[in-house]
Amino acid sequence: MKERWLALNLREQRLILAMGSVVVFFLLYTLIWKPLNNNIDSATSKVSRYQKLQTLVNTETARFKSIADAGSKARSSGSLSSIVNRTAGRNQIDIARMQPKGDDIQVWVDEVSFNQLLAWLEQLSTRENISVKTIDLINADQPGVVKVRSLQLGRH
Repeated sequence: MKERWLALNLREQRLILAMGSVVVFFLLYTLIWKPLNNNIDSATSKVSRYQKLQTLVNTETARFKSIADAGSKARSSGSLSSIVNRTAGRNQIDIARMQPKGDDIQVWVDEVSFNQLLAWLEQLSTRENISVKTIDLINADQPGVVKVRSLQLGRH
């Protein structure tokens, strides 16, 4: 290899060195620099999306707390199970099973629209002064529909 190199004239050696430099630069750019910049851009956009999401969550949390504080003045009469049954019926939610658990009540719902579930829970919190203690949801077969595996409700 060295003999071939020495057999080339000076102009050909410089041309090969220049071409080698261009190839090395191209490889460094395509294998290191460009993927690194793409990853940085991707991470920056993710951070931006997460910041927007956090802002939205903070705003909605503050809104929910203000609604809950305003609604906590009114207290519904009747047993917890009757209030849950009545409000679920108004919101077209079919309760699969309900079981008392101390001062709270445990509720199971087979399938319900997620937005419908949120509206019902908001109504329970704001109008009936009933809060969600724990909730366990799983996705149903249809988009936007969930199964409530466990929902524990209690008075504030």
